[in-house]
Amino acid sequence: MAPLSCRRVVWFALALALACGPKSPAETADTTDSPGTTSGPGTTSDTTLSETTSTTSGNPSTAGSTAPNPTTANPTTTGDTGDSTGNTGGDFILVPDGGGGGCPRAAFSPCDPWAQDCAPDEKCAPTDGGCDVFTVTVCDDLPSQPVPIGGACKSQGRPLSGRNDCELGATCWFIDPETLIGTCVSLCHGSPETHDCSHVPGTACVLAHDDDPYVAPLCLPTCDPLEPTCPEGHHCHPSALTPELFACTPDASLGAAFEACGKTDCAAGLLCSEPEKAAVECAPDTNCCTPLCDTGAPDCPGAGQVCLPYYEMGQAPTGLEDVGRCGLQ
Repeated sequence: MAPLSCRRVVWFALALALACGPKSPAETADTTDSPGTTSGPGTTSDTTLSETTSTTSGNPSTAGSTAPNPTTANPTTTGDTGDSTGNTGGDFILVPDGGGGGCPRAAFSPCDPWAQDCAPDEKCAPTDGGCDVFTVTVCDDLPSQPVPIGGACKSQGRPLSGRNDCELGATCWFIDPETLIGTCVSLCHGSPETHDCSHVPGTACVLAHDDDPYVAPLCLPTCDPLEPTCPEGHHCHPSALTPELFACTPDASLGAAFEACGKTDCAAGLLCSEPEKAAVECAPDTNCCTPLCDTGAPDCPGAGQVCLPYYEMGQAPTGLEDVGRCGLQ
Protein backbone atom coordinates (compact mmCIF):
# COMPACT_ATOMS: atom_id res chain seq x y z
CA MET A 1 0.00 0.00 0.00
CA ALA A 2 1.38 3.43 -0.98
CA PRO A 3 1.90 6.00 1.83
CA LEU A 4 -1.00 8.37 2.36
CA SER A 5 1.05 11.39 1.31
CA CYS A 6 1.84 9.75 -2.02
CA ARG A 7 -1.83 8.94 -2.60
CA ARG A 8 -2.79 12.53 -1.90
CA VAL A 9 -0.27 13.71 -4.53
CA VAL A 10 -1.59 11.23 -7.09
CA TRP A 11 -5.21 12.21 -6.49
CA PHE A 12 -4.34 15.91 -6.67
CA ALA A 13 -2.53 15.40 -9.98
CA LEU A 14 -5.46 13.48 -11.44
CA ALA A 15 -7.90 16.12 -10.27
CA LEU A 16 -5.76 18.89 -11.81
CA ALA A 17 -5.49 17.04 -15.11
CA LEU A 18 -9.23 16.54 -15.30
CA ALA A 19 -9.90 20.17 -14.45
CA CYS A 20 -7.46 21.55 -17.00
CA GLY A 21 -7.98 19.08 -19.85
CA PRO A 22 -9.77 20.01 -23.09
CA LYS A 23 -13.55 20.10 -22.99
CA SER A 24 -15.93 18.83 -25.59
CA PRO A 25 -17.93 21.36 -27.66
CA ALA A 26 -21.03 20.45 -25.68
CA GLU A 27 -19.28 21.27 -22.43
CA THR A 28 -17.92 24.62 -23.67
CA ALA A 29 -21.23 25.61 -25.19
CA ASP A 30 -23.17 25.45 -21.93
CA THR A 31 -21.56 25.03 -18.50
CA THR A 32 -24.48 26.36 -16.45
CA ASP A 33 -26.91 23.98 -14.76
CA SER A 34 -30.55 24.41 -15.59
CA PRO A 35 -32.54 26.20 -12.87
CA GLY A 36 -34.31 24.01 -10.37
CA THR A 37 -32.26 20.83 -11.01
CA THR A 38 -30.11 19.11 -8.42
CA SER A 39 -27.85 16.09 -8.46
CA GLY A 40 -27.42 13.82 -5.46
CA PRO A 41 -24.81 11.27 -4.50
CA GLY A 42 -25.22 7.88 -6.06
CA THR A 43 -25.65 4.67 -4.10
CA THR A 44 -24.18 1.26 -4.66
CA SER A 45 -25.91 -1.91 -3.54
CA ASP A 46 -22.91 -4.19 -4.03
CA THR A 47 -19.35 -2.89 -3.99
CA THR A 48 -16.23 -5.00 -4.53
CA LEU A 49 -13.19 -3.68 -2.66
CA SER A 50 -9.71 -4.32 -3.97
CA GLU A 51 -8.07 -3.22 -0.71
CA THR A 52 -9.91 -3.95 2.50
CA THR A 53 -9.07 -4.02 6.20
CA SER A 54 -12.56 -3.35 7.55
CA THR A 55 -15.75 -4.56 5.89
CA THR A 56 -18.16 -4.94 8.78
CA SER A 57 -21.10 -2.58 8.75
CA GLY A 58 -22.26 -0.66 11.77
CA ASN A 59 -25.28 -1.64 13.75
CA PRO A 60 -28.09 0.94 13.54
CA SER A 61 -29.68 -0.37 16.72
CA THR A 62 -26.85 0.77 19.01
CA ALA A 63 -28.39 2.58 21.98
CA GLY A 64 -28.11 6.34 22.20
CA SER A 65 -27.60 7.19 18.53
CA THR A 66 -29.06 6.73 15.09
CA ALA A 67 -27.00 5.41 12.21
CA PRO A 68 -26.86 7.50 9.03
CA ASN A 69 -28.99 6.55 6.05
CA PRO A 70 -26.68 4.77 3.58
CA THR A 71 -28.34 6.56 0.66
CA THR A 72 -27.01 9.91 1.91
CA ALA A 73 -23.38 8.85 2.09
CA ASN A 74 -21.29 9.72 -0.96
CA PRO A 75 -19.29 6.59 -1.82
CA THR A 76 -16.44 8.64 -3.30
CA THR A 77 -15.95 10.91 -0.31
CA THR A 78 -12.48 10.74 1.23
CA GLY A 79 -11.53 11.47 4.79
CA ASP A 80 -13.19 11.18 8.16
CA THR A 81 -16.57 12.82 8.54
CA GLY A 82 -14.94 14.95 11.20
CA ASP A 83 -16.08 16.08 14.62
CA SER A 84 -17.20 19.27 16.28
CA THR A 85 -13.59 20.41 16.57
CA GLY A 86 -13.29 20.52 12.79
CA ASN A 87 -10.49 17.94 12.77
CA THR A 88 -11.06 15.52 9.90
CA GLY A 89 -8.29 13.04 10.68
CA GLY A 90 -6.86 10.29 8.48
CA ASP A 91 -7.82 9.58 4.88
CA PHE A 92 -10.09 6.68 4.04
CA ILE A 93 -12.86 6.03 1.55
CA LEU A 94 -16.39 5.32 2.76
CA VAL A 95 -18.52 3.03 0.63
CA PRO A 96 -22.19 2.13 1.15
CA ASP A 97 -23.04 -0.93 3.18
CA GLY A 98 -24.22 -3.42 0.58
CA GLY A 99 -25.88 -5.46 3.30
CA GLY A 100 -28.30 -2.70 4.24
CA GLY A 101 -26.83 -2.25 7.72
CA GLY A 102 -27.23 1.53 7.52
CA CYS A 103 -23.57 2.40 8.07
CA PRO A 104 -20.84 3.09 5.49
CA ARG A 105 -17.93 0.68 5.47
CA ALA A 106 -14.28 1.68 5.24
CA ALA A 107 -12.34 0.63 2.16
CA PHE A 108 -9.08 0.82 4.10
CA SER A 109 -7.69 2.08 7.39
CA PRO A 110 -4.76 4.48 7.66
CA CYS A 111 -3.01 2.52 10.42
CA ASP A 112 -2.63 -0.77 12.29
CA PRO A 113 -3.70 -0.67 15.97
CA TRP A 114 -1.47 -3.65 16.77
CA ALA A 115 1.68 -2.17 15.21
CA GLN A 116 0.97 1.48 16.11
CA ASP A 117 2.51 2.52 12.81
CA CYS A 118 1.49 6.19 12.76
CA ALA A 119 4.01 9.06 12.88
CA PRO A 120 6.11 9.31 16.07
CA ASP A 121 3.91 12.08 17.47
CA GLU A 122 0.66 10.19 16.72
CA LYS A 123 -1.22 7.12 17.91
CA CYS A 124 -3.39 4.66 15.98
CA ALA A 125 -6.90 4.56 17.42
CA PRO A 126 -10.27 3.10 16.38
CA THR A 127 -12.91 5.56 15.18
CA ASP A 128 -16.54 5.39 14.13
CA GLY A 129 -15.99 6.93 10.69
CA GLY A 130 -19.17 8.94 11.20
CA CYS A 131 -21.26 5.93 12.32
CA ASP A 132 -22.23 4.91 15.83
CA VAL A 133 -19.77 2.01 16.09
CA PHE A 134 -16.04 1.57 15.47
CA THR A 135 -15.51 0.83 11.77
CA VAL A 136 -12.00 2.06 10.93
CA THR A 137 -8.81 3.41 12.51
CA VAL A 138 -7.31 6.90 12.51
CA CYS A 139 -3.93 8.46 13.33
CA ASP A 140 -4.55 10.92 16.16
CA ASP A 141 -2.11 13.40 17.71
CA LEU A 142 -0.59 12.25 20.98
CA PRO A 143 -1.84 14.45 23.84
CA SER A 144 0.62 16.68 25.68
CA GLN A 145 -0.54 15.16 28.98
CA PRO A 146 -1.62 11.61 28.15
CA VAL A 147 -4.06 9.80 30.44
CA PRO A 148 -2.90 6.32 31.49
CA ILE A 149 -4.96 3.14 31.22
CA GLY A 150 -7.74 3.22 33.80
CA GLY A 151 -7.80 7.01 34.02
CA ALA A 152 -10.69 9.32 33.14
CA CYS A 153 -10.55 10.51 29.53
CA LYS A 154 -12.42 12.98 27.31
CA SER A 155 -13.51 12.16 23.77
CA GLN A 156 -13.55 14.98 21.25
CA GLY A 157 -16.66 15.84 19.28
CA ARG A 158 -18.59 12.60 19.73
CA PRO A 159 -18.24 9.44 21.84
CA LEU A 160 -16.43 7.26 19.31
CA SER A 161 -14.51 9.87 17.29
CA GLY A 162 -11.26 8.16 18.24
CA ARG A 163 -9.80 11.51 19.28
CA ASN A 164 -9.11 11.62 22.99
CA ASP A 165 -6.42 12.25 25.58
CA CYS A 166 -5.50 8.61 26.29
CA GLU A 167 -1.88 7.50 26.07
CA LEU A 168 -0.30 5.59 23.18
CA GLY A 169 -1.87 2.15 22.81
CA ALA A 170 -5.10 3.13 24.56
CA THR A 171 -8.44 4.67 23.65
CA CYS A 172 -11.43 6.17 25.45
CA TRP A 173 -14.23 3.67 26.25
CA PHE A 174 -17.29 3.39 28.52
CA ILE A 175 -18.11 6.95 27.43
CA ASP A 176 -21.02 9.01 28.74
CA PRO A 177 -22.70 10.35 25.55
CA GLU A 178 -23.65 13.60 27.28
CA THR A 179 -20.37 14.55 28.95
CA LEU A 180 -18.07 12.57 26.58
CA ILE A 181 -16.16 11.43 29.67
CA GLY A 182 -14.99 7.82 29.74
CA THR A 183 -12.17 5.54 30.82
CA CYS A 184 -8.91 4.83 29.01
CA VAL A 185 -8.74 1.15 28.05
CA SER A 186 -5.79 -0.59 26.47
CA LEU A 187 -5.67 -1.88 22.94
CA CYS A 188 -4.67 -5.54 22.84
CA HIS A 189 -0.97 -6.24 22.57
CA GLY A 190 0.67 -8.67 20.19
CA SER A 191 -1.28 -9.64 17.07
CA PRO A 192 -4.62 -11.27 16.16
CA GLU A 193 -2.84 -14.64 16.33
CA THR A 194 -0.91 -13.98 19.56
CA HIS A 195 -3.11 -11.41 21.33
CA ASP A 196 -2.29 -10.46 24.89
CA CYS A 197 -4.00 -8.46 27.64
CA SER A 198 -1.90 -9.74 30.54
CA HIS A 199 -0.58 -6.20 31.11
CA VAL A 200 -4.10 -5.28 32.29
CA PRO A 201 -5.13 -7.94 34.84
CA GLY A 202 -8.77 -8.97 34.78
CA THR A 203 -9.29 -8.25 31.07
CA ALA A 204 -9.56 -10.22 27.83
CA CYS A 205 -9.06 -9.20 24.21
CA VAL A 206 -12.43 -8.28 22.66
CA LEU A 207 -13.12 -7.20 19.08
CA ALA A 208 -15.40 -4.27 19.86
CA HIS A 209 -18.17 -3.64 17.27
CA ASP A 210 -16.42 -5.58 14.53
CA ASP A 211 -15.14 -9.08 13.75
CA ASP A 212 -12.20 -7.46 11.93
CA PRO A 213 -9.21 -7.67 14.34
CA TYR A 214 -7.59 -4.64 12.71
CA VAL A 215 -10.23 -2.14 13.85
CA ALA A 216 -10.81 -2.17 17.61
CA PRO A 217 -9.13 -4.93 19.63
CA LEU A 218 -9.73 -3.78 23.22
CA CYS A 219 -8.75 -5.23 26.60
CA LEU A 220 -12.16 -5.27 28.33
CA PRO A 221 -13.10 -6.61 31.80
CA THR A 222 -13.68 -10.31 32.29
CA CYS A 223 -16.95 -11.34 33.94
CA ASP A 224 -19.09 -14.17 35.30
CA PRO A 225 -22.11 -14.83 33.00
CA LEU A 226 -24.10 -16.22 35.93
CA GLU A 227 -23.51 -13.06 37.97
CA PRO A 228 -22.84 -10.37 35.35
CA THR A 229 -21.33 -7.07 36.49
CA CYS A 230 -20.78 -5.42 33.09
CA PRO A 231 -21.39 -1.69 32.63
CA GLU A 232 -24.50 -0.46 30.84
CA GLY A 233 -24.41 -1.21 27.12
CA HIS A 234 -22.37 -4.41 27.59
CA HIS A 235 -23.16 -8.05 28.23
CA CYS A 236 -21.05 -10.97 29.47
CA HIS A 237 -20.05 -13.16 26.54
CA PRO A 238 -17.08 -15.32 25.49
CA SER A 239 -14.42 -13.28 23.70
CA ALA A 240 -14.20 -14.09 19.98
CA LEU A 241 -10.40 -14.28 20.24
CA THR A 242 -10.37 -15.97 23.66
CA PRO A 243 -13.49 -18.19 23.89
CA GLU A 244 -12.33 -19.67 27.20
CA LEU A 245 -12.80 -16.26 28.85
CA PHE A 246 -16.04 -14.32 29.32
CA ALA A 247 -15.67 -10.56 28.87
CA CYS A 248 -17.90 -7.47 28.85
CA THR A 249 -18.84 -7.24 25.18
CA PRO A 250 -20.62 -4.23 23.60
CA ASP A 251 -24.30 -4.77 22.90
CA ALA A 252 -25.13 -5.12 19.20
CA SER A 253 -28.05 -6.81 17.43
CA LEU A 254 -29.01 -9.06 20.31
CA GLY A 255 -30.85 -12.20 19.27
CA ALA A 256 -33.35 -13.99 21.47
CA ALA A 257 -33.29 -17.68 22.36
CA PHE A 258 -33.35 -20.00 19.34
CA GLU A 259 -32.80 -17.15 16.85
CA ALA A 260 -30.01 -17.32 14.27
CA CYS A 261 -26.74 -15.69 15.33
CA GLY A 262 -23.16 -14.83 14.48
CA LYS A 263 -20.31 -14.96 16.97
CA THR A 264 -21.33 -12.49 19.67
CA ASP A 265 -24.77 -11.13 18.74
CA CYS A 266 -26.93 -13.00 21.25
CA ALA A 267 -28.62 -11.25 24.17
CA ALA A 268 -27.28 -11.39 27.71
CA GLY A 269 -27.42 -14.90 29.17
CA LEU A 270 -27.35 -16.54 25.74
CA LEU A 271 -24.60 -18.15 23.73
CA CYS A 272 -24.25 -18.56 19.97
CA SER A 273 -24.17 -22.33 19.52
CA GLU A 274 -23.46 -24.63 16.62
CA PRO A 275 -26.59 -26.29 15.22
CA GLU A 276 -25.71 -29.96 15.84
CA LYS A 277 -26.29 -29.90 19.60
CA ALA A 278 -28.06 -26.57 20.16
CA ALA A 279 -31.82 -27.12 20.21
CA VAL A 280 -34.57 -28.69 18.13
CA GLU A 281 -36.20 -25.24 18.06
CA CYS A 282 -33.29 -23.81 16.02
CA ALA A 283 -33.39 -23.69 12.23
CA PRO A 284 -31.52 -26.61 10.61
CA ASP A 285 -27.82 -26.07 9.84
CA THR A 286 -27.88 -22.62 11.44
CA ASN A 287 -26.05 -21.30 14.48
CA CYS A 288 -28.55 -20.05 17.03
CA CYS A 289 -28.78 -18.43 20.46
CA THR A 290 -29.17 -20.88 23.33
CA PRO A 291 -29.19 -20.15 27.08
CA LEU A 292 -26.27 -20.42 29.43
CA CYS A 293 -27.12 -22.30 32.60
CA ASP A 294 -25.91 -23.10 36.11
CA THR A 295 -24.81 -26.72 36.38
CA GLY A 296 -25.62 -26.58 40.08
CA ALA A 297 -29.24 -25.56 39.40
CA PRO A 298 -29.92 -26.56 35.79
CA ASP A 299 -32.86 -24.99 33.97
CA CYS A 300 -33.05 -25.19 30.18
CA PRO A 301 -36.11 -24.16 28.10
CA GLY A 302 -35.59 -26.19 24.92
CA ALA A 303 -37.19 -29.56 24.29
CA GLY A 304 -34.73 -32.23 25.32
CA GLN A 305 -32.07 -29.71 26.36
CA VAL A 306 -29.83 -30.38 29.36
CA CYS A 307 -27.28 -28.18 31.12
CA LEU A 308 -23.87 -29.23 29.79
CA PRO A 309 -20.63 -28.00 31.39
CA TYR A 310 -19.14 -25.11 29.41
CA TYR A 311 -15.59 -26.13 30.30
CA GLU A 312 -13.84 -29.48 30.15
CA MET A 313 -13.26 -31.14 33.51
CA GLY A 314 -10.62 -29.20 35.45
CA GLN A 315 -10.28 -26.45 32.82
CA ALA A 316 -12.71 -23.86 34.21
CA PRO A 317 -11.20 -20.57 35.47
CA THR A 318 -11.61 -19.95 39.17
CA GLY A 319 -15.19 -18.93 39.95
CA LEU A 320 -16.64 -20.24 36.66
CA GLU A 321 -16.84 -23.92 37.55
CA ASP A 322 -20.67 -23.90 37.49
CA VAL A 323 -21.06 -22.23 34.09
CA GLY A 324 -22.95 -24.45 31.65
CA ARG A 325 -24.65 -24.27 28.28
CA CYS A 326 -28.07 -25.61 27.34
CA GLY A 327 -27.83 -28.17 24.56
CA LEU A 328 -28.72 -31.61 23.29
CA GLN A 329 -26.75 -34.65 24.38
